[in-house]
Amino acid sequence: MKRREFILSSLLAAGGTMILSGCNKKNIIKSEGEVVKRKFKDINVPLLGFGCMRLPMDGKNIDMIELEKMTEYAMMHGANYFDTAYMYVDEMSETAIGKVLKKYDRNSFILADKSPIYKMNSREDVRKIFDEQRKKCQVDYFDFYMCHNINLNTVDQYKNVKMVEELDKLKQEGKIKYFGFSFHGTPEILKDVVNDYDWDFAQLQVNYLDWDVVKAHEQYNIVQEKGIPVIVMEPLRGGGLVNLSEKAMAKLKESYPKSTPAEFGLRWAASQNNVITVLSGMSNLQQMKDNIATFENFQLMNDDEIKTADEIAKIIQSQGEINCTACKYCMEVCPKGINIPAIFSLYNQYKVTKSAFHLKIYYETLSETEKADKCIKCGLCTKNCPQNLQIPELLATVEKEYEKAKQG
Repeated sequence: MKRREFILSSLLAAGGTMILSGCNKKNIIKSEGEVVKRKFKDINVPLLGFGCMRLPMDGKNIDMIELEKMTEYAMMHGANYFDTAYMYVDEMSETAIGKVLKKYDRNSFILADKSPIYKMNSREDVRKIFDEQRKKCQVDYFDFYMCHNINLNTVDQYKNVKMVEELDKLKQEGKIKYFGFSFHGTPEILKDVVNDYDWDFAQLQVNYLDWDVVKAHEQYNIVQEKGIPVIVMEPLRGGGLVNLSEKAMAKLKESYPKSTPAEFGLRWAASQNNVITVLSGMSNLQQMKDNIATFENFQLMNDDEIKTADEIAKIIQSQGEINCTACKYCMEVCPKGINIPAIFSLYNQYKVTKSAFHLKIYYETLSETEKADKCIKCGLCTKNCPQNLQIPELLATVEKEYEKAKQG
């Protein structure tokens, strides 16, 4: 089913609550004063989730006063999905979230956490760290739990320690309600992972820039074909789709003057027809208020808005330190099949966000044959480039930055 076919087909009203049923049979539920929710199995999940990777900070520590205000505001408006992980905020996120949620009834919020593959040396470690996480979060069970960050570097370890088998046991014990995985790898790896288990959900990087640039669309389709619902992470590309260039912002304001970049990007992600919730890494109360307002009055994107998002993505790809227009003429002649436009787009976004972490994560979604280090400096790409870019030299620059990011 295409994005444009995800339309609302019926409206039922009862006791002040509206249930909007889409043609994909997933319900959107609207209650007065709350963010919209979607029906997932036996629970209602807010379409906006609180991603707890970029919590408010007071120096090197989490600002607990601001976090408590954000949590209270989220709970008041039905945004009761909290997504944390072992590594988030220098391993402080789980403890902080456990503290602020302790005063709420356990049945009133939905808590998601993740098993850190990089910490696992044996199957016994899977359960040991799981119990450590429950203690930090001060809960008896996790609503959503996942194998964290399956990619080229972790997929073997995830299999070797029998992570799926051990976490399935924990699910059978009632300590995990819904079991899934988060993914930052290639489509080839994903095709294998989706067959490893009868997954309840998958957490994928989905936004209108990565839809084509790093094959998010292909990954989304792989998961959808298996009937696995999606939780969206990085809907705003680590802030890159909030801080639009002047030209990209002009395009947005020309077409939709009342839209903000954040609202536009979040709505685009939430309009996909297989999405449970969209995670936003909010860092202060004002961001929380702005995003909740978007989802209190949520409207699915129409065809014209989707077209505008595609146009903005192309503008972003053509700007930055490397003036690549993503015409792909270079790829037509590259004997190694290097994904040059994707590499340059990732680099341009890195120069905007200054996030070495995201450069590393996004770069590793490319297959090994597509990466910059496969360049043999034949020069055919440069001869075929309308922008006269010195592509081999630029690829070497990106590869150097990526290697630094891996070390850092």
